[in-house]
Amino acid sequence: MKTKMIKIIYATAMMLFFIGSMFAQSVGINDNGSSPNSKAMLDVSSTTKGLLPPRMTYAQRIAITNPPSGLMVWCSNCGTYGELQVYNGTAWTNLIGGAASGLPDAPTIGTATGGNTQAFVSFTAPGFDGNSPIISYTATSSPGGITGTLNQAGSGTITVTGLSNGTAYTFTVAATNALGTGAASSASNSVTPAAFAIGQAYGGGIIFYIDGTGQHGLIAATNDPVVAQMGCVLTSIPGTSTAIGTGQANTTLFVNGCSEAGRAARICNDLVLNGYSDWFLPSKDELNLMYTHKNAIGGFVSDFHWSSSEYDGTQAWNQHFGDGSQDFAPKDYLRYVRAIRAF
Repeated sequence: MKTKMIKIIYATAMMLFFIGSMFAQSVGINDNGSSPNSKAMLDVSSTTKGLLPPRMTYAQRIAITNPPSGLMVWCSNCGTYGELQVYNGTAWTNLIGGAASGLPDAPTIGTATGGNTQAFVSFTAPGFDGNSPIISYTATSSPGGITGTLNQAGSGTITVTGLSNGTAYTFTVAATNALGTGAASSASNSVTPAAFAIGQAYGGGIIFYIDGTGQHGLIAATNDPVVAQMGCVLTSIPGTSTAIGTGQANTTLFVNGCSEAGRAARICNDLVLNGYSDWFLPSKDELNLMYTHKNAIGGFVSDFHWSSSEYDGTQAWNQHFGDGSQDFAPKDYLRYVRAIRAF
């Protein structure tokens, strides 16, 4: 019994010796029988096969807790075609040491401004987009968690609707790429949406009309820049209307139907003022609303102003801003021009 036990101990010792000897030497994996390089613990060589590291999605990679320095994986949905990534002890990098593909950094928050049950939140795109193009940005309110989205890659302004007038909100903005949504920005300034009002400075001018929704209306420029003819006296511009909400369409008809430069509709159509380029000449009824609220708007000359509503082939509607009378006049008469825009 004692002799048998001695043999077992000896056999075990020899096995451990051979195992230790094997792992102390270089190991080669190849298909040609060559010896491994003595400087390498593991030497893999082949002319027909490659080396495959662990393959996983971005979500699986970020689920690895406390990765050791030097850990290497192939992120199958990172970048455009996938990416070999290494953990450097602090962060994941790509194979050449740059930032590994991942979620975009947080955008830089800009200024938030309020409107009627809405806010406009500006931001600057993050410096790192996760090495994957940013698809969209989302602004989120606090309180309420109400969101607005802007589907573009660069900086901009997000409109968040559905807010409560009189409630103070702050906003954060986060960027989304193909891998998901990154960290949110810091909080914006506090802003309190308020209902639009006649006479309010907004959108490059002064509000003089608000529709039934309370969300949209018309804005007047703050001065009468020029006097001009309507133009094309002998050319009829069919299809113009006198109603509220038709000034833009009327202006487009005049611009397309009359090629004479420096005429009233074209002046408004080409105007760029206070950062806006969508101005137009008001219709007859829009012009009358401007007269009604002329004191709130300000800057009117007490004289005739053109509308974009044609009366007949040679005449168009105009209105006097002294007594409020509306009349029609030949298109080659000089009248004041006041541009408006919609919001």
